[in-house]
Amino acid sequence: MFHLFRSRKQAFRIVLAVVVAPIIITMVVTLIPGIGGSSYQGDPDLVLAEVGGDEVTTREAQYQLQDYVRSQRFPPAAYGFLAPQVVQNLIADKLLLQEARRLGLEVTEEELADQLRTQLPFLFQEGTFARDRYAVFIQERFQKSIPEFEAEFRKQLALDKLRRLVTDGVIVTPAEVDREFQRRQQKARIEYVAVSTAAAQTSVSSTPAEIDGHFQKNRGLYTLPERRTFHYFVLDDARIAASLAINPKDLERYYSENRDRYRIQERSRVTHILLKTTEKSAEEIKKIEAKAQDILKQAHAGKDFAELAKTNSEDSVSAAKGGEIGWITRGQTVPEFERRAFTMKPGEMSDVVKTQYGFHILKLLAREEARLKPLKEVEVSIREEFAKDKTDLERSRLADRVRAAAQKHAAKPEEAGREVGLPVLTASQIERGNPLPEAGAEPALMDALFSAAKGSVVGPVLMTGKTVVAVVTEVLPSRQAELAEVVERVRTDANGLKARQAAEKRAKDLAEQTKSGGDIRKAAKQIGLEAKTSDWFTREGSIPGVGPASSVGEAFTAVLGSVVGPVSAGGDQIVYRVLERQEGESAASVEEKKTIRQTLVGTRQNEAFEVFKEELRERLRKQGKLKVHQNRLDRFVSANRG
Repeated sequence: MFHLFRSRKQAFRIVLAVVVAPIIITMVVTLIPGIGGSSYQGDPDLVLAEVGGDEVTTREAQYQLQDYVRSQRFPPAAYGFLAPQVVQNLIADKLLLQEARRLGLEVTEEELADQLRTQLPFLFQEGTFARDRYAVFIQERFQKSIPEFEAEFRKQLALDKLRRLVTDGVIVTPAEVDREFQRRQQKARIEYVAVSTAAAQTSVSSTPAEIDGHFQKNRGLYTLPERRTFHYFVLDDARIAASLAINPKDLERYYSENRDRYRIQERSRVTHILLKTTEKSAEEIKKIEAKAQDILKQAHAGKDFAELAKTNSEDSVSAAKGGEIGWITRGQTVPEFERRAFTMKPGEMSDVVKTQYGFHILKLLAREEARLKPLKEVEVSIREEFAKDKTDLERSRLADRVRAAAQKHAAKPEEAGREVGLPVLTASQIERGNPLPEAGAEPALMDALFSAAKGSVVGPVLMTGKTVVAVVTEVLPSRQAELAEVVERVRTDANGLKARQAAEKRAKDLAEQTKSGGDIRKAAKQIGLEAKTSDWFTREGSIPGVGPASSVGEAFTAVLGSVVGPVSAGGDQIVYRVLERQEGESAASVEEKKTIRQTLVGTRQNEAFEVFKEELRERLRKQGKLKVHQNRLDRFVSANRG
């Protein structure tokens, strides 16, 4: 990849020039902030647990809980079930971070820079880090400041280092890989009967007394989410832009004031083939150089350079593009590479070039001398930038006017609308996540609207192409539902429970009859069901009418001819007889062995890290450095159950 032959000095300058941090996209869930949504009204600073010199407070736990419920689209009833796990996760993270600090697992600037380039390559345009774009991206995507965002990631990177320290010693032997492959190759056939829960549901009903009993037993599951009413104004960027006129003289002045932005440095567009020599012995380096010379001969003989790069280059990123790394300017690459890239003519190919990373073969695709782009060449982009700047400025001015008018006429929003010349929109008793007409339901808007107090003016909230200013006029807190408000939902749940119980009993009776020597086909027929015979399936396969083979996993271990069940599969109950098994015969390919090994290593690493966490927790508990206030935690969980 490109950073393999980037100048180390240049990379360090980039790190110093901007505040950078890596981003792991899978962290989106844990990094997006969220406020509001549950019924918790307790002391936000109450300490739930003490971890070394750190604390887990109800404020922090509620923040994480609401964020997770919202991002994963769980219903409000999920708060009570998830609350204990959220607190335990916070405790675990703090324990692990303290252990990482104790072991000196610090995150260097170079590590941050490498992660940024790897995870956010679009922030690097022609080798230059886009500072402004980075700040906008972090704000729009995560609603965080750069320092907040980077602090979160530094923690995650430290945890990753600790995990690697703990788990890198995990090994899987070739024999274990072979055994796992044979296990996966095993096949089985079964004779089975599916007792459908859905079919049972058509024949069950619940009396009013049963519905009331189900509701009383499961009241915590039936809550009404918080609802709010808003009067609001929408500022549309497209309408603002259409109302603005752009004078050609403004474009000329903009070009004149920003001439340096339109200067092109001397640059070369290069494609290359890299054979790495890092951490190789002298003997290996000789062989690698010989291979590079052979590839060069093939290229001179007319073989397609792009194909040679795809087949041979060890710069995986550029190899996928036929070796092309794009435009480079002076100072971006190591000296040996730069020297050839800026002395060749377009179409010319270099000899074998040795750098600290290995042997390169370069081919120059194009060259551009340093120059200033004329106004005519950049007029379209200038017009777009100028229009955007002007729109942003006008939007900001208008948003300030709207907010001031909304504060002035909070009780009479129509007066505010007349003052600023915008229509007043109303969203009545909406739940979090419900879109507002003409405004939508972007997370930033929902966060702002559902965290403000009644009577507050919210905004301006900047979204994609729109800005919203709103007044919170009504707040109906989340509360325990009355039966009449959710009676149909309770009826469905009660009927579903009865149907599931009926299916389970029917399947259990069938299993008992066949396990005592009865014929599974005859027994099924007597109760109006049909026994079916499956095709051969593997552990990772599926069975029509059953689903994933994992639900009938005993087919690979039970005695042939024995009856197993009932087992749950896709909501149905399955009773089956093991007919046949077949051992795998084929040998694993190199790629299959690699995949299996990676899976086994990953599983064992997860297990090893869980053991490490439990041992760490126990050690710190004995040292008096971990204290969980269980009574407070119980109250926190209870409050979230409504």
